[in-house]
Amino acid sequence: MKKIFNGVILISLLAIGFSCEDTSLDPLQFSSMKKGTILALRGDALNNLYVKGLPVGEMFPRIINGTEKFKYETEILATDPSTIASVDLYVIKKTGATSERMALKNIPSSAFTKGVYPNPSASVEIGISELLPKLGIPATYPLSAGDITTLLTTYKFGVTIESDINLTDGTKILAADIVASGLFQSNQFYPAMILTWAVTDYCPYTTDWTGVYTSTEVYSDGAYGPYDITLTAVGGFPNRFQMTNFWDSGITAYVEFTPSTNPNDQIVLFPDQSDGGSKTIKSTKGTYDECTKIFKIQTQYDGSDWRYEFKRK
Repeated sequence: MKKIFNGVILISLLAIGFSCEDTSLDPLQFSSMKKGTILALRGDALNNLYVKGLPVGEMFPRIINGTEKFKYETEILATDPSTIASVDLYVIKKTGATSERMALKNIPSSAFTKGVYPNPSASVEIGISELLPKLGIPATYPLSAGDITTLLTTYKFGVTIESDINLTDGTKILAADIVASGLFQSNQFYPAMILTWAVTDYCPYTTDWTGVYTSTEVYSDGAYGPYDITLTAVGGFPNRFQMTNFWDSGITAYVEFTPSTNPNDQIVLFPDQSDGGSKTIKSTKGTYDECTKIFKIQTQYDGSDWRYEFKRK
């Protein structure tokens, strides 16, 4: 009997403790999250972001032509999805040190339908011509040099797109109200209420690669160089350039650039070739940056692997 009585007292004390809970001691708002309502990211966008480490969307200001779109799928995670009336989308406009939310569009609840996901989901699409005027940039293409600079500097960390949820009872769940969003960032709960359209400086490929370059051989424990090499065009091969002083030994070699359409396919090749003597430079590939005139490549020569970085003077 004594044990039972003590147990009752313990339970009573616990009940009192919880009934007097101080909400200020719940900084992560676990009590709210039990019945929380959010928009979760789904589809290719989630796969790019969570699995491949790529942005949801990426824009390249120097080659924007008006066809670019920011697209993603989102699923309602809620105890009762029918409580969602609509979703308001905003883009964050930056002017100096200030930011302003600019309304983009409203997505009605009817756009969320049951499909491949357990809860209603919708496909969201924002065209570049919808977004740019909200940032104070005319939707005329190609963009002016000034507007390109604005995107590459003011929005160098990306353009932020936020979603607020409107509920049927008239209340709202704001993107800004997501607390400790990292707790949600799993493949199941990654929130779609604050997303970024990445801004990347990319220059279209040109054959203007002739000139003098500093060459540095890079290793895990140090580097050799820099020393100079010169690239000259090879007649009959529009993307082939001959290199002087390969290996800092006066050896002549050549590389070939591949025309690209985005930063992911800026590829430079070191084809199999003789060093003019008994040794062979093995075929490998590397990357280049048209904007900075830097290319990096790794090859095998004289029984060892060599990693190079070339930067035009």
